[in-house]
Amino acid sequence: MSAQKSKLTFKALIQFIVLGIGAYIIYQPIYEKNTYYEAFIQGFNITNTQFATMFSAFSIVSLIAYFPGGIIADKFSPRKLLTFSFISTALLALWESTFPSYEVGIFIFGAMGATTTLTFWAALVKATRQFGKAMAGESKALGFQEGVRNVGKMLIATVAVWLFSRFAAIEDGLVAVLRYDAVITLACGVASWFVFSDDSEEESAVYKESLIKQLAQCLKNPAVWVVSLIVLGTYSMSANLSGYVTKIGTSKFSLSVQMAAVAVMISTYMQPVGSFIGGWLGDKMGATKALALSTLGLMCTTAVVLFLPKSPAMAIPFILTYLVFTGFRGAARGQYYGPLREAGVPMVLSGTATGLIATIGYSGDTFLPIISGKLLDTMYATAAMETFIVILLAFGAFSLVMTFVMFKIIKSRKASEEK
Repeated sequence: MSAQKSKLTFKALIQFIVLGIGAYIIYQPIYEKNTYYEAFIQGFNITNTQFATMFSAFSIVSLIAYFPGGIIADKFSPRKLLTFSFISTALLALWESTFPSYEVGIFIFGAMGATTTLTFWAALVKATRQFGKAMAGESKALGFQEGVRNVGKMLIATVAVWLFSRFAAIEDGLVAVLRYDAVITLACGVASWFVFSDDSEEESAVYKESLIKQLAQCLKNPAVWVVSLIVLGTYSMSANLSGYVTKIGTSKFSLSVQMAAVAVMISTYMQPVGSFIGGWLGDKMGATKALALSTLGLMCTTAVVLFLPKSPAMAIPFILTYLVFTGFRGAARGQYYGPLREAGVPMVLSGTATGLIATIGYSGDTFLPIISGKLLDTMYATAAMETFIVILLAFGAFSLVMTFVMFKIIKSRKASEEK
């Protein structure tokens, strides 16, 4: 145990911090919509459906890029991949802040799908799993990385909300926020070049392995497919409710855009707590069990949001419920890739497995935003959001069913190893 802990050098700790903060900020030029939805609509001068289409461009490119991105992560140096991802995303964010035409907006969102996925996501997960050796547990490393991400989110989002509030016109506030995101993302890119090294001997050997062999080892593992479906259900529910929390707050509980943004910012203080607890539980009881408990908590809090009466008097209960929701979301996010160890995926194939899981797990982003956009454009806002929440609860239930399938696979695998 002590030998493992001794590997956590000062340089490795700095790398871990860059990964944690970078894992948050690189997605903000896209996901600021969760907090500043109405500002995006006004800034780009588009409809809900058009905005959903822009986001779907990001989602579709991401979905296509996840799997090849996993292979790339097993073939190229994290130093080069991370540096390119951060810097290119920062430049796109600066372009986004000019509020170009709708067609250009689709291109920018699609391009960010590549820079945050093809060259980034699997490399991030693989690097974090490697820290598990130093922290005596992969689930703990994944949970703690998510915790660092959320601590960074907490601090960065607080400043972003302050910046946004300094402007009378919400679209001007969004410009400031997007440029702020771009500067931090650029800083992560520069830091990545200096704190990360190029290929280790082990990585160099893996890079030379047959691509067909790597793919075959992952594709024939049924647990990898089941983990993909678990992530699909849990992620679709949690990410999409978070994506429309300001819309729910303004339409159902009469919150102002600024107050809804403050509520989202406050909720970020709960995610690190959930992430650290989720990482600890993942190492104590197993990542799949921790993920199942987190999903159940997400379903319960989502159901509360659905059944709260439409009234300004319910604004505080709504905000409190969302605070608890974000705690469970932090716990779940930190364990999405924790079951890789239970699935028997070796470290050298982490990138390829991550690519497959992400391709399926995040596929809801390609169609759920379009569904919600259509609902908002054809129904009253409250009815549209309540209908959408029912759909999200169905995804959560599906995830729980898949965790029971995973439990059987784990039990069978342990039994075969004991023979």
